[in-house]
Amino acid sequence: MNEQIVEGAIKLLKIRNYSRHELVRKLLTQGYEEAAVREAVEYVAKRGYLNDAALCDMLLERYADNGKYSVQEIYFRLKNRGLSTSLINEKLENWDVDLEYQAAVKIVKKCLDSKDKQDLHKIVRRLSRKGFKAVTVSKVLAQLQDLSP
Repeated sequence: MNEQIVEGAIKLLKIRNYSRHELVRKLLTQGYEEAAVREAVEYVAKRGYLNDAALCDMLLERYADNGKYSVQEIYFRLKNRGLSTSLINEKLENWDVDLEYQAAVKIVKKCLDSKDKQDLHKIVRRLSRKGFKAVTVSKVLAQLQDLSP
């Protein structure tokens, strides 16, 4: 095993959390051979420096705290980080549906508070583009109609 690749991987992981896929890709761009990179990444993962499940949990928590993403957008963001579909689906099974609703409400409030108040159709399109489910959009619209005089 190439110690230089292992040291490079650990150095990268000290700076930022990477998924297994991202770390392999990053090390390959540094000119190392693929077989050696995969061996080093496996070694680093066995030592506990690399954990896709923990990364997924951390990112889900961050996205929930941020409060502006639909479940679909979160799925694609996690997928872009190189996490496996099965891991993402497993983690999103326990996702609180109310968090998506709160995120949609936050976006709607921001649209209504802006200088150029957007009409309801634009708001619906924006929520749909961001991947919010039709049920969530309907709930938010119902709440808006209850609040209007």
